[in-house]
Amino acid sequence: MSSRQSFSKIWGAPVLLIVLTCFGLLAALLGTGIWHWASWLCLAIVLGTGIVYWLRPGNKKPV
Repeated sequence: MSSRQSFSKIWGAPVLLIVLTCFGLLAALLGTGIWHWASWLCLAIVLGTGIVYWLRPGNKKPV
């Protein structure tokens, strides 16, 4: 596996979530109308992703 493939495999999803978060926050601050809907959508995707991975049964570690 090349270094480019491993970089995108490891960091692809976190970078996408960062981009969605930044776009969602900027759209909410700077736009009106459809931009608010785009903001809600982007931030809901990020929030939903976090909730899904938080609730996965395989992520529980003993305390």
